[in-house]
Amino acid sequence: MIDTNTVSDMNNKTILSYTGPFYIELISVFGTNIRNFKDKYTNARKKLFKIFIELSQNVSNYSEDFHMVNNVQRIGVGELSLKEIENTYCFTTKNQVKKTDAEILAERCELVNASDQLRLRELKREQRLNSPGEKFGARIGLIQAVMLSNNKLDYKIENINDNFSYFSLTVKIDKN
Repeated sequence: MIDTNTVSDMNNKTILSYTGPFYIELISVFGTNIRNFKDKYTNARKKLFKIFIELSQNVSNYSEDFHMVNNVQRIGVGELSLKEIENTYCFTTKNQVKKTDAEILAERCELVNASDQLRLRELKREQRLNSPGEKFGARIGLIQAVMLSNNKLDYKIENINDNFSYFSLTVKIDKN
């Protein structure tokens, strides 16, 4: 995880910060704000928007802390932040997961981080061919985030209790 406390406040600007349920309507509003964010780094902003959508949907769909809407729709609860730190944008999501799922996610992050672009494309194809199963739609999202950003994933696991952990994921997008 990037320690933003070590960067001076002058070089650390919070663009977006949210904690709560990840309703699709809310994700859409935040996404529109990111897409329309005015800066000179159009290419970085496009990548950021795509990564934002992928990772926000993962929180909405897979967080173990969730709200039920009309006893039908499950909406995940979590956190997101978008910070501008010197020459990068740092997008972080955090949500509650089963402890066993946190370990699997960490392994997937390590696999994706160790892969070059060619291997990432192969992994993405393999994931699309395999049945997604009940959980872990994040597998393609993790691959996509690394392919778009050309940076490794930073992750952190914080234990909550014997059954659950918080899983934080940070993707850095270089401005240039």
